[in-house]
Amino acid sequence: MRNKKAAGIMAAAMALSMVTVLFNCEEVHAEGGKTITIAAGTGWVKDIDKELAAKYEEESGNKIEWQISPDDQYENVLGSKLAVGEGADIFYTRSGTTINKYQPEKYMMDLSEQEWVSRYVDWAKEGTSYDGKTMQFQTWSVDGWGILYNKAMFEEAGITEVPDSYESFKAACDKILAIGKTPIYDPGATQWHLGVWLGELTTQIESDNAGFYAGLNDNSQVFAGQEGLAKALDQLAEMEEAGYFGDDFMSNTWEDAVAKMASQDYAMCVTYTTFPAEVEAVNPELTQDSWGMFPIPLNDNKVFGTSAGGIGRCVNKDTEVSDAVYDYFEFLSRPENLTAYYDARLDLGPCSFTDIPGNVPAVYEDVVGNATGTGLAAEDGILYWDNTQVGNLIQAMFVGGSSAEDVLQGIDDIRQPSFGE
Repeated sequence: MRNKKAAGIMAAAMALSMVTVLFNCEEVHAEGGKTITIAAGTGWVKDIDKELAAKYEEESGNKIEWQISPDDQYENVLGSKLAVGEGADIFYTRSGTTINKYQPEKYMMDLSEQEWVSRYVDWAKEGTSYDGKTMQFQTWSVDGWGILYNKAMFEEAGITEVPDSYESFKAACDKILAIGKTPIYDPGATQWHLGVWLGELTTQIESDNAGFYAGLNDNSQVFAGQEGLAKALDQLAEMEEAGYFGDDFMSNTWEDAVAKMASQDYAMCVTYTTFPAEVEAVNPELTQDSWGMFPIPLNDNKVFGTSAGGIGRCVNKDTEVSDAVYDYFEFLSRPENLTAYYDARLDLGPCSFTDIPGNVPAVYEDVVGNATGTGLAAEDGILYWDNTQVGNLIQAMFVGGSSAEDVLQGIDDIRQPSFGE
């Protein structure tokens, strides 16, 4: 009995020892992986991002920890955390000049030597650069805002050529009114959208006067006195007075834009190139081939203003897991993972890498074909530009009697404090 009891005790001890060894092995394995923290706004992280992160965790043994903040609070949260040394390993920001807002020399790691940088397309490299260095891993896409138009409605109204000047644009609007339709859906109640009109036209000024953006960004240049922009604003006011935006212009909202364009009561809308896919989801009869696009032709503009690629990922200079971060970016940049990403993100357009095309909307090719060139629009090319604040000034021009020059001076007044003394 005693021997049997001793044997039982020994067997139990051995079993416990094996469990402990297994537990310790698992613990060592867990400790061998690294945790990568990622900060982002709620709307910037999609299901596919989390799916690819889970796939990476399984492959690498590393862990992805998301730090998500509401979109309207994200910038303040990010700035505060970076300032006290608590920033995430990876943090999302807009591409383009917005990179400058976060003191890249102090908070961002130079990613120029990473292999995937060599596979960036030109717009991605430009939009993610600061002082000649690549500061972001970018998998969004280039886009821009132009005049989307309903091809069938243009044909019905007898519009045979795509407008390429202000006069031909007005003539098209008059023909649309003549068939009982509203020429343009514009959400006048949504201030930021009014800002987009002018933000697209700064691209023309930069195209005609290289260095205009650089002057604005080093505070040696101002908006006041820019005749081309003042003329464009005067023409915008003229269009509103002519009824081209309809009777309910100032109560229209952006949230209704898809439904309004799907209703076919409106011929045109200032929007981005992936918008037709959203309309088709509401009205399947309006396929993406139902639409064309051209640059906003105020001041006879023919330049298409684009984004810098949307949202990119920066690496915290103080990260202690840089090797894991680099490994994660390498994983995401693989062609098969990029393909999965863009297949899931039909709201995005061309891919930022040369490996795959991404999603190239028909109207993107159309607007580029109708343009004499492209360049960064104000939101991504000009420091301290805020579409909402600019839109407020334009709205005041419509309802408060201020002038185009008042709008331009107002933009200068808004931007100036950000430059300091």
